[in-house]
Amino acid sequence: MDVIGAGFGRTGYLSLKVALEALGFGPCYHMTAVFKNPQHLELWYDAALERPVDWPAMFKSYRAAVDYPQTATP
Repeated sequence: MDVIGAGFGRTGYLSLKVALEALGFGPCYHMTAVFKNPQHLELWYDAALERPVDWPAMFKSYRAAVDYPQTATP
């Protein structure tokens, strides 16, 4: 992971995702990735319950991450 855009939701993260991908930091993990990868829902549920999650495996094909849920993960 090269870039993590952390901040409050609803502050232009989709635009930031598009910009990072245009600058070569793609693909960028955004909440839209959860919809495209429904198997990630269980992993985020495990994270919320403080169960172990294999983060490197989950983000192996992403160079950047913005928006929820990844920026809100402890």
